Amino acid sequence: MKKLNKYDIEFLIEALKSGKEIPLEYKYALFPTKQKEYELVYAGKMRKEDILADNEEAKAVPLQIEKIFNGKKYPLFSKDWHNLLVFGDNLQILKTFYKNGDPLIKNKIKGKIKLIYIDPPFATEADFQSKNGAKAYSDKAKGAEFVEFLRKRLIVARELLADDGSIFVHLDWKKAHYVKLVLDEVFGENNFVNEIIWHYSDNFQGNVRGFATNHNSIFWYSKTANYISNKVIIPLPKPVMRDKRIWSKDLGKLVSARDKEGKLIYEKYVDKKSDDVWSIGQSSTTKSASKEFIDYPTQKPEELLKRVIKASTSKNDLVMDFFCGSGTTLAVAEKLGRRWIGCDIGKLAIYTTQKRLLEIDQS
Repeated sequence: MKKLNKYDIEFLIEALKSGKEIPLEYKYALFPTKQKEYELVYAGKMRKEDILADNEEAKAVPLQIEKIFNGKKYPLFSKDWHNLLVFGDNLQILKTFYKNGDPLIKNKIKGKIKLIYIDPPFATEADFQSKNGAKAYSDKAKGAEFVEFLRKRLIVARELLADDGSIFVHLDWKKAHYVKLVLDEVFGENNFVNEIIWHYSDNFQGNVRGFATNHNSIFWYSKTANYISNKVIIPLPKPVMRDKRIWSKDLGKLVSARDKEGKLIYEKYVDKKSDDVWSIGQSSTTKSASKEFIDYPTQKPEELLKRVIKASTSKNDLVMDFFCGSGTTLAVAEKLGRRWIGCDIGKLAIYTTQKRLLEIDQS
């Protein structure tokens, strides 16, 4: 880092007086970075303190109860708690939770959330709609604007997590590596737990110049070193019969044996695994004949969220998704006995999620 001598100081004073541009080489001498090795720099980046404070872009807003739903199948967690589905700008809503002043949520959310999962826009510069033509959301932010859009929400979201809480951020190849740097800055590089690869081999793309893109990345960060981490058992693919023997499709492992008389017997394949590559098809969410399909673009499979929620929470824990979209996180949380909060600015998302939650009790 350049150290200022008396000539530098005289030059800088003269430049300020005359309105001349300050050379970039003086930046770190005037504003030394707090990071030891590197820092993330881009246009429009705000100070953390300014993001957490009320400003013209986002202020805390009063909350209103529009609907209360709890069926016989999934009763209330307690008399003073209701799961929340909130319509509006999620930065404003996060600020409301952070300020912790609204009577509806006072001392119930801030510092108590065990899991935040978000599947935000991917900076595709596109508009998304259902197959019936209903507008879902617009994903037009790009470059530094997109990075700062997400960083602001992550900074406030971190303040809402319990000390043993975690966040899972779901992205694709376009901006995942930029957001990884933001997550390192906001949550701390030492609190990076896993990069989970969601592999979907049933996503046929035809002829492409290169390899087909058949995966997303999910970054798991904890708030502190003391976080919830439950073992999740994932069954291996079912074994198949070959020449009177049983082999695993993926591993080619023989799992047959003979009894005391030497006759060939067949055992059930009981080996299981839990690693950071999850092979879960998209067919359940994209095909209209499938059980999960609800005609919302970018809908995610319930099996994906089951693994996330089971890995990072326990019964009755509080889960939040502030880009809730089709409501997969909330529906799975409901089925697994977790409390939940969902937010979205899209009317189709709120309508779709409400309908989905109402239908859970009827299933």
